[in-house]
Amino acid sequence: MQTSKTGRRTLLWLVVVLLLFIGISYMFVPDTPEEYPGFVSESPSPTGVKAFYTYMDDQFGAVNRWDRSPEQLTEKGGNQLLMMIGPSFTPNSKEMDEYISFLESGNTILLMKENPDGMFGVETVPVQGDETGSITDQDGDGYQADLRSAFRIDPATHDNVLVYDNAGAIAVESTFGKGRLITSTAPEWMTNESILEQDHLELVLSLTQTTEWDTVYFDEYMHGSGNAPAITTLYPDWLLVLAFQAILLTTLWLMFKGKRFGSVIKPREETVRFSDERIQALAAWYQRGNRYRDALRLQADYLKRLLQERWGIPYYKDWPDIHEQLERKTAAGPEMETFIDELANVLHQDHVSKKTYLSWSKRIDRLRKEVEEG
Repeated sequence: MQTSKTGRRTLLWLVVVLLLFIGISYMFVPDTPEEYPGFVSESPSPTGVKAFYTYMDDQFGAVNRWDRSPEQLTEKGGNQLLMMIGPSFTPNSKEMDEYISFLESGNTILLMKENPDGMFGVETVPVQGDETGSITDQDGDGYQADLRSAFRIDPATHDNVLVYDNAGAIAVESTFGKGRLITSTAPEWMTNESILEQDHLELVLSLTQTTEWDTVYFDEYMHGSGNAPAITTLYPDWLLVLAFQAILLTTLWLMFKGKRFGSVIKPREETVRFSDERIQALAAWYQRGNRYRDALRLQADYLKRLLQERWGIPYYKDWPDIHEQLERKTAAGPEMETFIDELANVLHQDHVSKKTYLSWSKRIDRLRKEVEEG
């Protein structure tokens, strides 16, 4: 009894020490840093743009984050700057029309994306340029900057090339009604880790501070994964209806043709191919038809095949012709001749009773076992 109490007391102390250790670890282990998506204005991580957001807020005092639908942008009037830095998806056609309406009202959008192809009608071309190189602005001034994008902008006829290098245009200005679209393939210039590297800050300021803005917006709507267009909005309704009908018709056709869905059933082993149910069905069929003679002949025929396989006695010989070989092989000895004569007589009868069948079936079965064990 004393030993049992000591064991419970020891276990209790172990539990207390373990809980105390877990509590201390929870209080003193530092929290893991919060993860942010790339190019987010509130992100202090190396891939965020919080540093430039803070700088713009100090300069203009009217900097905000825009996380609502673009249809509400048209209510803001003119002389607004909307900065779309590294958008994570391409807006659908309806949202793109809202952004264009915002531009035509006299506002400006700065789009910085490694490959802005397809947005606002911008077209790009793939190039093979250096990651770090010398670039030139529209005034002919040279800068040093990192260039990670493998694309350059293909400017339209009336576009104004703002920044370029030997591979092509890096920043282009386009006109939309009373507003302007400034497109760049170098969003990494604005990140926290790169804004002060090379001449990135000077290049970004040359794209954004060409006028005094009433309000500057950092578009966070384009960074929200929940705002990305669903697959049903990327394709026209008539195409979705045709696709659904094609899938439905294909399924019905396969069912009509008897195609199997799911895993294929594996065939049973050969050893269980003839199940007990089938054997019982065959036996019942022989009994109902009083086909005892046929059953006895089949049993005797199987025994002759077994004699050829095990003892080499030819199958084609009649029973009276093999009694000498059976006398030498079996334990019956001279009595085998009598057994063979009686068996041959029974097999040649036109009708065999059930009693006779059961008697001879047992005798044949004993000989079969002797041959198999032989």
